[in-house]
Amino acid sequence: MKAVRLSLCLVFGLCFLVSCVESPKVVQGKVQSYQADSKILVVADEKAPGTELTISLASAEVGAEPAPGDLVRVSFREPAGQAVAIRVMNLTKQKDSGQSGH
Repeated sequence: MKAVRLSLCLVFGLCFLVSCVESPKVVQGKVQSYQADSKILVVADEKAPGTELTISLASAEVGAEPAPGDLVRVSFREPAGQAVAIRVMNLTKQKDSGQSGH
C-alpha cells in the first residue's frame, strides 16, 4: 500500500512540475538582420506589424542559415526577458529547395 501511495505521489508531483514549464513561443516574419559571428537574429513579427524581435541563436537548432529578407519561423523562450531560440526554420530556403515547412 505504501508503494502505491508513493508511486501516486511521484506521478502527481511530476505532472505538476511538467505543467509549470513554460511553453515555447513562436514568431514568424522577415529577417531584418543576422549577425553570424554573434548569432543574433532580428525578425519583423508579421502578426504585430512594426514590431521587431531580437533573438539569440547561440544554442538553437538552425536548418538553413537565415539572411536578410528570408521568411523564418522561430520557436524561442524568454528566460530573464531575453529571447533565446530553440529552433529556426527558414521557410524561404525550404520553399526554394522544394521542402514543405508544414
